[in-house]
Amino acid sequence: MKDILIVKHLKETYTGRKQDFTALDDVSFTISQGEILSLLGPNGAGKTTIVSVIGGYLIPSSGQVLMNGQDITAARKRPQIGVSFGGEMGFYRNATARQNLLFFADLAKVPYRKQKDEVARVLEVVSLTNVANKKVGEFSKGMTQRLHIARSLLGNPSLLLLDEPTSGLDVEIAKSVQDTVQKLANSGISILLTSHTMSEIEKLANRVILLGAGKVFYQGTVSGVIKLANIQTDGRPATLEESYLKLAPQLRRP
Repeated sequence: MKDILIVKHLKETYTGRKQDFTALDDVSFTISQGEILSLLGPNGAGKTTIVSVIGGYLIPSSGQVLMNGQDITAARKRPQIGVSFGGEMGFYRNATARQNLLFFADLAKVPYRKQKDEVARVLEVVSLTNVANKKVGEFSKGMTQRLHIARSLLGNPSLLLLDEPTSGLDVEIAKSVQDTVQKLANSGISILLTSHTMSEIEKLANRVILLGAGKVFYQGTVSGVIKLANIQTDGRPATLEESYLKLAPQLRRP
C-alpha cells in the first residue's frame, strides 16, 4: 500500500525563560492510503504538536513531513490535507450548511465554477444533503461534527486530520460519525485520528502510536498494545482502555 504521509525525525523545542521544553523528540511514522492511524498519549505527550506540524500551523525545529513524496515541512498551504477540529465553533450559525461550505470552498481555493458541485459532493459524503438548506444554528451536535468533516473534505484531500471527532456526543450519534470516518477510509482517504475514547480507537484504528514525553513509545496494532501491557484478566480478552491505563505511567513526563 502506498505511503501518503511520511514523517521523518520531527523535533520541536520551545524556548523558555528557565529552560527549553522538547515537545517532540525524533518522531517518525508513515500513514498509508486508506489507513486510520491514531495517536495515543497523556496530555503533553505531543499529539497536538504533531497535528499542528502536519496541518501547517507550526514549522518544526527539525525533521521532515513528506506528502505524496513532496516535502511540505515549511509550506503554509496544505491543499492535500484536510483538518477537522470539531466543536460548536467554526461556522456561521445563521447561515445554512450549504452557504457555510460555499464560503469555505472559496477560502480553500476551489474554482468558482466547481464550488456548487464540490459542496454537493461533500454534503453527500457525510449524509447531510437533506439538511443542506437548514441553518447551522439548528443542527444537532452530531450534524455539526459531520459538517466539520465535510468542510475538511473540500478540495478532495488525500489525508484528513481528525481531532476528537466524537467528543461530547452520545453513543448513537457518535456511532454515526464513526461510520462516516470508516466510510472515508474505505474510499481511500488516509486519516490521522486523535481521540480519548479508547473504544473508538479500538473500533477504527488500523494502527496506533503511543506517545510519551514527545517520543514514540510504541507503534503498531491495537492488539500489539494489549500484548505489550500484558494484563491478567481471568481468561477474558483485555481491552485497549485497560492496557493503556497500565502503560500510561510510563508515558508521562518526569
